[in-house]
Amino acid sequence: MNDGRKILIFTTELGHPSMKRITNDIVQGFSQLGLELILADMNDASTMLGARHLLLNGQIAFSVGVNNSGKYMVDNDGKCVYGYIDTPFVSIMLDAPYNVATDNIAFPCVNHYVCLLDKTHQEALKICYPNTHFAGSMILPLGGSPGPCEDEIFSIERPLDVVYSASIYHGGDFKPAWMEDDTSPFIVAILTDVVDYMLAHPVSMLDAFKVVLDSRGLCGPEYIHKFTPYMFSLFFYVKHRRRYNAVEALTKAGLTVDVYGSGWEWVPFADKLRVHGEVDYEEVLDAFTKTKVVFQDQAEFNNGGHDRVFTAMLNGAAVVSEYSTYLESKFEVNKDIFLFDWQNTVGQLGIVEELIKNESLRLSTAISAYGKAGANHRWVNRANSIMEMMSVLRGN
Repeated sequence: MNDGRKILIFTTELGHPSMKRITNDIVQGFSQLGLELILADMNDASTMLGARHLLLNGQIAFSVGVNNSGKYMVDNDGKCVYGYIDTPFVSIMLDAPYNVATDNIAFPCVNHYVCLLDKTHQEALKICYPNTHFAGSMILPLGGSPGPCEDEIFSIERPLDVVYSASIYHGGDFKPAWMEDDTSPFIVAILTDVVDYMLAHPVSMLDAFKVVLDSRGLCGPEYIHKFTPYMFSLFFYVKHRRRYNAVEALTKAGLTVDVYGSGWEWVPFADKLRVHGEVDYEEVLDAFTKTKVVFQDQAEFNNGGHDRVFTAMLNGAAVVSEYSTYLESKFEVNKDIFLFDWQNTVGQLGIVEELIKNESLRLSTAISAYGKAGANHRWVNRANSIMEMMSVLRGN
């Protein structure tokens, strides 16, 4: 920063297996911009105390951390320091605002900025946190992570055909809570229609709610707000059903899929998979360098993007992904990336087998995608976007 102040970045290895890699990649992204950084390791009290001293003495321009990391920067009385200092905190959301795994980001913060994975999450932020003022927000899909041998990705052997990386809850055999409790049958009918719509169309949850509610004449934000208590269970259910349906479609096409993530040993078609179970993030990266194709659903980021798409591209794999308006705008479809939409899945997934069998096509796709991902979807690009947001809104 020109005024001598530094940027504080929170790091951690707690939580999701990818957390350490993601927070370290965020650091690398800002570092590549030539900025002076202070790191606060949430697992190291001494670095947290040192960062707090700089914060309270006005030496930090702004802070960055995933989800609600800023909540843990407290004073000797246990109060969050961001609640009474002007220094902004930027939350990089790792999932949707209605996913409880992101924790409660409504911690005391005078100037709180939020980076969101999907365009519809800006509206979701207001729905999930109606009494919280956020100073600003932006759309920021997570950046991709290259592997350690990036300069060799187009010359190494790729013995795997298709890799899919995500866990599956209870082998996909579960129901959302509102299907099994005393929820009003009229509410259940609406929620069921939202689920069915999302499983048949590549749309984010709020978009699906609007379609279903509008079809009933229930127009207006007040109706969507009433469904806030059900959003997490619906989101969670659809996300895992989409995963189940995606991988099942591959097996029905006769493809051998290497799956990384817990729960797949319990699906009915497990005997058609190569199940690797839950592994650390580095092993997933290694698999991306060994596979011809990475197959990816979008959870429900259909107006955003999943970082595994960019990571796969940076590791030289061809990508076949669920449709996303963001991906469609950032890449040339059928050249850099191939998309499917749940409505014509059987026909669209034929490209997976073609990419496996036609190395010339696969390689040209991977090289083209790598060029765009390398130029625009690394963490240095995301760090630059955050700097743009802060420069526009804060003048930093």
